[in-house]
Amino acid sequence: MKIIKNIWRIICYPLLYLGVQFVVSLIYVFAALIGAAIGGIISRQPHDLEEFIFSGIDYKIPMIISVFAAFLIMFAILRKEWKAERLWNVKNFGPAVLFCLGLGFAMNILTNCVINLLPIREVSSPIDDIVGNNFVIDFFIFSLAAPVLEEIIFRGVVQKRLTKMMNLHSAIILQAFIFGFIHLNFIQGTYAFVLGIIIGYIYHWFDSIWYACAIHVAFNGTSILLLYILGDTEVNLLYLIVISAVLFLSSMATLGAFAKNIKVLPKAVGFNRWKF
Repeated sequence: MKIIKNIWRIICYPLLYLGVQFVVSLIYVFAALIGAAIGGIISRQPHDLEEFIFSGIDYKIPMIISVFAAFLIMFAILRKEWKAERLWNVKNFGPAVLFCLGLGFAMNILTNCVINLLPIREVSSPIDDIVGNNFVIDFFIFSLAAPVLEEIIFRGVVQKRLTKMMNLHSAIILQAFIFGFIHLNFIQGTYAFVLGIIIGYIYHWFDSIWYACAIHVAFNGTSILLLYILGDTEVNLLYLIVISAVLFLSSMATLGAFAKNIKVLPKAVGFNRWKF
């Protein structure tokens, strides 16, 4: 019962992340509807509420607000522990980050190729409906802000705490499962689970959140770049699979070699890690 209770306390952080997004979006939509209703009364041209909700509201604004709000809340709760644990350790930060970027890029290409080869149809998520209108905003939200915050939560908090109560491999698999589940989409959740496992090991190897962020940023950033550059252009999937597989394996091997040659900083202990 104690381990279940402790795991639940850890899961509260991803749930808090989702909750902030939901509350901010709900408040924003409610305010937009009130504004539309008042505007309709003044202009005597009432809006079609269903059409307004699905096409008249810019949902990128609440996403930006919710990401910053979630980060501030996490920072307020965990700032002392992050300082003790050296979450932002930069001593081991170096050229290996370039291979993390290559790894994230390769994983994205491999994932998309495999999905396109399988006899399945990916179910779109709500995010898919708001991407594609503004490159700068899309790249900032989905390729920078969201990945960094998710790495702080899932690797910097969830994985870090799970490793203090179970063996490393179980902790990485469990945090990856939570990471996949939180995407609320079966296909995206499946490859997020695999991504979470790989990032989890890289985070453990280097004991620095920066490498985990680099992989996640490259993974998400590749999707945004391909969307704006290629669009619906058809490409040779077999060729991409071979190239991305080679890049993936070489990047993993190189990162493993880098990790063996660095001095990992000792982990801080002695704080109440279960305090919410």
